Amino acid sequence: MQTNNISKGKLSGKKIGVYFGTFAPLHTGHQQQIYKTSALNEGVLLIVSGYDGDRGSKIGLHLDKRFRYLREAFNDEAAIKVVKLDENGIPEMPHGWDEWTNRLFGLIQANTESENLEVTFYVGEAEYVTELYKRFPTDDGNTYTVEIADRHDIQISATMIRENPQAYWQDINRVFRRQFSKVVTLMGSASTGKSTLVRRLARSINAPFSEEYARSYEEYSNINDDELEMSDYARLITGQYDVNSKEINSPANQGIVFLDTDAIVTRVYAKLYLSEEDQAQLEPLFQKIIRDEQMDLILVIPPITKYIDDGFRNMEWESSRHEFHEELMRQLAEFNLMDKVVLLDDTGDIRDEKGYLSRYHHAIDAVKQQTGVEIKRLDY
Repeated sequence: MQTNNISKGKLSGKKIGVYFGTFAPLHTGHQQQIYKTSALNEGVLLIVSGYDGDRGSKIGLHLDKRFRYLREAFNDEAAIKVVKLDENGIPEMPHGWDEWTNRLFGLIQANTESENLEVTFYVGEAEYVTELYKRFPTDDGNTYTVEIADRHDIQISATMIRENPQAYWQDINRVFRRQFSKVVTLMGSASTGKSTLVRRLARSINAPFSEEYARSYEEYSNINDDELEMSDYARLITGQYDVNSKEINSPANQGIVFLDTDAIVTRVYAKLYLSEEDQAQLEPLFQKIIRDEQMDLILVIPPITKYIDDGFRNMEWESSRHEFHEELMRQLAEFNLMDKVVLLDDTGDIRDEKGYLSRYHHAIDAVKQQTGVEIKRLDY
């Protein structure tokens, strides 16, 4: 049986529950109320409402995104239909009640197939009870009632989450968590130790991490660095974005993820090793992916380590490591990301000759300062 929101038709059945909200974000309190509504009715019309510049928009959760996330969150619930109530153009309350309820009842009519419905609204504020009762239609054959939700059982609110998402991480619906996740991305030229550092930072707090897609792609395709063509770069761009997104959306994400490279790193390689014509063709894709990427902290490791022949790297690229680093820093500035950059240029001491421990500790300190997430570490 198909249950996704796209394939869902109108709600069937006589008893319809209506639950609406801003859902910025959807949380466990909402979910309990929605499941209660579903249990007491034959179908649920789940309405996400909002307008340009509302409280969701202020944290990057505009109405269309919330609508999309809600559909994803309930895609396997056959009796729950997610719809959108666009509040743009409605006068400010209390003057907008007539227009708001007109749109509300229009959504009910458009998304139900039975006549003579028994419609119950489940609301969280007494004001909605009063205003809805004033405006119940009297000529559509339906009966309407309003039930005020009990908010005392579950002490959580979207306001609390917006103010401190990490403190209430377990209450945020998993689909919406991607909006609040702290993202740490490591960048640098080949053989700087960034992949090792990504793993160690993540495993220090059991966080998810992504790996460099280029390596697995080249191994699978059985090609070398210098054999990569424009079509390969296009796959690297989207491939890295996909593996990064998978970790951000992972159930293992407890508020922070660590990513090994991104589209900017791939764009630097393209700048150095592809023709200008090929770069121009890839540029729209680069721009789109880089705009969509979410990063709270960028850890950059300069080429201060020995270039190691691991049987995979193109050893001829060793001479271009410093050029790569300079171009990387230039592009980070180009995309106005320098305020998120921390340079891990620690060289260590007589005990830590290669600087691995110093850079690990530096990264831990940067993570806490930039994201608020603490990784406990031993004193040196």
